[in-house]
Amino acid sequence: MGKIAILSDIHANLEAFTAVLADIAPRAVDKILCLGDIVGYNADPSACIALCRENNIFCIMGNHDAAVCGKADVGSFNNNAAAAIKWTRKQLSRDDMMYLNQLPPFHVEDKRFLLLHGSLIAPDRYLFFQQDAEVDFKKMQQRYPDIQIAFFGHTHQPRVFAYFLDAATSGQPEAFVPEKDRLYLINPGSVGQPRDKAPMASYIIYDEPTHHVSFHHVVYDIKKAAGKVLKAGLPKLLAERLFRGW
Repeated sequence: MGKIAILSDIHANLEAFTAVLADIAPRAVDKILCLGDIVGYNADPSACIALCRENNIFCIMGNHDAAVCGKADVGSFNNNAAAAIKWTRKQLSRDDMMYLNQLPPFHVEDKRFLLLHGSLIAPDRYLFFQQDAEVDFKKMQQRYPDIQIAFFGHTHQPRVFAYFLDAATSGQPEAFVPEKDRLYLINPGSVGQPRDKAPMASYIIYDEPTHHVSFHHVVYDIKKAAGKVLKAGLPKLLAERLFRGW
């Protein structure tokens, strides 16, 4: 048990990823965990995979990771996302593909907490609303009755869902300590393609000894990241949305 950095949805944005790692570095974390989608959308998939490996970041598989290595159908993606998936496949080495292919779909950290990409139901299921979270909370109670917290990604939006007396509530606190009589689903937001209308990379620090959860937002070189997207011939919208944080 110690201090853990948890991030998600890097999406091949090297500028955002390196900025986040630089922000994490002085915080003396014991480990870094990633909730999936190392690749997709942006222009540096291989470099982002290399950073995960160099920094011993434990990653689970996101739906974009799965699509790139052939474990998910590209037909379920919108046109821009599908174009990025097809482009990404051409950029990765055999070793990169093997790395993505071996990522687990979810993870239980020593019966202390869960790591999910989308949800317990499916890695590509979005948890936007309280009623969606309630389904996952009930599944969590059934499968993992001793676990209080699950971290999830996929929506690219920092969010906290809490579950008490068979009802879910939601919010976006900057920092909090989970209450002992509640279950939690916690989303750190996205490193590489934020969708909370704040064009900054985000992640969380979970201090296990104190159970303190803090949200962190990091400024990065958006212009450089977007320029790479355009230079690679990826859809223009993927570059534009980085400036909007949506």
